Amino acid sequence: MSFIDEESIVAQDRYDVIVYSRHISLDVVIPENFAWEFMAEFGRAFVVKDSVEGTEDLKSVDSYVAQAGGWHIRVSVWENDEGKFYKFLEDFCFKRSLLLRDPV
Repeated sequence: MSFIDEESIVAQDRYDVIVYSRHISLDVVIPENFAWEFMAEFGRAFVVKDSVEGTEDLKSVDSYVAQAGGWHIRVSVWENDEGKFYKFLEDFCFKRSLLLRDPV
């Protein structure tokens, strides 16, 4: 991978390419009887706002797979929303008396 060196930046007053934002992808394993409830609450907690039309849509999960040991639900959030996600997950688990393990 090639990056522009500092001298090139001084000579050029703009960048052609920039990484503007980052998404974090998380795989949450949750008991089957809480899976649909988790997905619905996640969608309400992380609403997607359309800046052009002003509408708000529930954020969908990226994917989910039913496994014997619990459902694997993949979600993605903006990097700056990572703390908000963990707070959401802690609250979700606390309200349902679920034990939240530290990330692996």
